[in-house]
Amino acid sequence: MNYSISKLTKILPVLLFACVLFSCQDDDDNGNVIEGNNSIINYLQKNDQYSNIAAAIVKAGYEGTLDGNSGVYTFFAPDNGAMNLYFTTQGISGVEALSQEEAQQLVNYHLLLTPNNEENFITGYIKTNAKKVLNDSVSYNLDLFVDTEQDLIFNAQTQISFPDIEVDNGVLHGIDRVLNPPSVSDFMQIDNRLQAYYDELTTENLLTEIDSEENKTIFAPLGVEFESFLNNQSLTPSEKENFLKNHLMDGFLTTDFLKTGYLKNKATAFNNEAIDTYFNLNLGLLLNGSSSIVQQDVIATNGVIHILDGVLEVPTLATFINADADLVKFQIALTRDDQLPEDYINRLMSTNGGEDPFTVFGPINTAFDSALLELFPEQNATLEDIDTATLTSILNNHIETNNAFTLDNLPSNVNTLEGQLQVTKTDSTFTLTDAQLRTSNSVRVDIQAKNGLLHKIDTLLLP
Repeated sequence: MNYSISKLTKILPVLLFACVLFSCQDDDDNGNVIEGNNSIINYLQKNDQYSNIAAAIVKAGYEGTLDGNSGVYTFFAPDNGAMNLYFTTQGISGVEALSQEEAQQLVNYHLLLTPNNEENFITGYIKTNAKKVLNDSVSYNLDLFVDTEQDLIFNAQTQISFPDIEVDNGVLHGIDRVLNPPSVSDFMQIDNRLQAYYDELTTENLLTEIDSEENKTIFAPLGVEFESFLNNQSLTPSEKENFLKNHLMDGFLTTDFLKTGYLKNKATAFNNEAIDTYFNLNLGLLLNGSSSIVQQDVIATNGVIHILDGVLEVPTLATFINADADLVKFQIALTRDDQLPEDYINRLMSTNGGEDPFTVFGPINTAFDSALLELFPEQNATLEDIDTATLTSILNNHIETNNAFTLDNLPSNVNTLEGQLQVTKTDSTFTLTDAQLRTSNSVRVDIQAKNGLLHKIDTLLLP
């Protein structure tokens, strides 16, 4: 009896395994795993009205990618009528005339790597699988603009004809127009929030320059802020053009390229030099201390757009002194209560030809720290310990009026509001010597404002 039970105990697991094995084989069609037969490419190839986009997928070499029974894709499928209209407007005969690279870009712009049913789309930008290629190692996903304010529409022209078609590897939407990747000006035109800025660019004939060149960066202000600003200004035509250009930069500047510091924009100053924009990434994505990027890296075929929550006024020297994180103590000194009669900030905002243009030698924060140790070696001093007259003399020693000196045209001596400084130059830096024969080195030169030049220096210049 014990022997029989022992034998049965040994055999039973084997019998159970065999049952499970044969059961699985039956479910899987005699041991072969059944793959789904309703993938994106399966569906398109089985439905004649999508034969052109199906052929484009094959031409792109993506037949395998969009096959299978797993995946989380969203695919926008233009029907044959939409594809034929696209071929006509592009001046090509059909799918056979596309190169593999062109077919890939076409297919990728209709492909999202996340599943999106019709009801899930919201107004804004979404990344497609198509790429803006900068070089062999750097590329960015092109954006698609979604507008749900009235009807669901993509890039201002394409609508869903047949929504939420379930496929094995995601969701498919039949659409009535081919999705064509927009340029930066296209995006500004179709995004209502940017329409006001786009209209002014059109009026000032700046769109030709934007669209005719590759890789522009646009810091586009929201329309409500932009219109409010213009309505409260009395800008001359040249001032308006410069204001608009102050939002434009050359190059493809995504936020992963940006860092705290200065970059040249397309506006120009009195000396025809390009004006700077100050970026503070320690405070989010803040420009010139006044406007923040609220939507970053909208990627178009010929550039990138960053959407701002306010306008960028053409900066004065006061703008930079107020915004620059390296000049916090300089700004505090200029605006200390006992210095208000000197009216430094308002003077450094002026463009009326009285004292401007200026050359300002802006001491960085550590310059003040070192100077306080030098002036008050026996105590733990602060800016408040410098008396009024001395502080005025020190600040005056960093400002020259009625001259704007770049590094290239700095003379051997400059005459500040306080006195004379000696200048020694190299190709990329300079050294200033004050009346006490102390030296200060430049740490950043040629920061251009509309009313002068700012140079950042590492040591406070004493009278």
